Amino acid sequence: MIIKGGSVCSFGNGFEKKDIMVEGSTIKKIDGEIDVHGEEVIDASNYYVLPGFIDIHTHGGNGNDTMDATYEALDNMSKFYASKGVTACLPTTMTAPIKDIVKALENIRDTVKRGTSGATILGVNLEGPFISKKYKGSHPEEYIVNPSIELIEGFIEKSGDNIRVMTIAPELDGVDEIIEHFKGRNIVFSAGHTAVNYKEGMKAFEKGFNHVTHLFNAMMGIHHREPGFTGAALDNDQVTVELICDGIHINPAVIRMVVKCKTCGRVALITDSTMAAGLEDGEYTLGFEKIFVKNGEARLENGVLAGSTLTLIDAVKNMVNKFGISLEETIQMATLVPAKAIHVDDRKGSIDVGKDADLVILDKDLNVVKTIVMGRVVFSAK
Repeated sequence: MIIKGGSVCSFGNGFEKKDIMVEGSTIKKIDGEIDVHGEEVIDASNYYVLPGFIDIHTHGGNGNDTMDATYEALDNMSKFYASKGVTACLPTTMTAPIKDIVKALENIRDTVKRGTSGATILGVNLEGPFISKKYKGSHPEEYIVNPSIELIEGFIEKSGDNIRVMTIAPELDGVDEIIEHFKGRNIVFSAGHTAVNYKEGMKAFEKGFNHVTHLFNAMMGIHHREPGFTGAALDNDQVTVELICDGIHINPAVIRMVVKCKTCGRVALITDSTMAAGLEDGEYTLGFEKIFVKNGEARLENGVLAGSTLTLIDAVKNMVNKFGISLEETIQMATLVPAKAIHVDDRKGSIDVGKDADLVILDKDLNVVKTIVMGRVVFSAK
């Protein structure tokens, strides 16, 4: 396959008109002009050619949820994500009875082995049950538990060693020992749903937390005399933060401030999407909690925000068209930053020779034209 004449995103160099040769599942060659010798040709002139988006925090979409714990649900989610430019993702769990979390982990393990029709599943984002009851957000309090090495080892085993991100509130008992025990196990410990303040947050980062779950949401905000955990996340240059850029969870002015403070190299765009993403307003579920969607906002019956209806392509459009962030910076936050965060940037997150052929082609209005996963076209706009 040769993708010809597109405006190819090259971080640091902007957009350059290039041809891309794909051989099998990898990028074989990138050049100004590649001769065709019988290969399939995709004409990308007048289009952007970008690294495929990577959503490392998504609960569901198009009527399916990670906690459904079926292959069909994850496969349908993968196809829906691909239609929104996503080439890889981490299905994300919810706080629930342990047996139901285990069922979801086992299903993700089996689905990773089997493969999907759309976006590649890179593993699991375990959000809950190791969170603060005070900052539980939409997670059911009755199933929140303290973490333990034994319980986490059990989760890892059931997942087939596929847990890539794990949200833990740093203030919970035994967390320091847990972080130390799991060093070198390719698990990103993400601080979130937490009641810690600025000082405690900075200590947590020193101990080994290097990622923050949906910044500003389910944590202490910023005050000029107590910067809170949010302030700690912004003040630490080594920590990557997740942002839900739907214009609902965070004010656009605050999003611009975060990007200025952290730079685009430490901000990962996520969706935190529910099964309602891609669907009309109505009544749905997030995990096993009933949620209500009105005007695109997903909330519990008590009014608490419960995930989102956001897609990653819409997050990109919001950043560029509404929030004033450059396209190149935005693309980096949707691709290379999440790839680095979960340690897959050796093969994903940018367009380079030898990397996986995970690509998305957008028109000049930032609509998805084609999505290519591992060298295979999995979505084409009609």
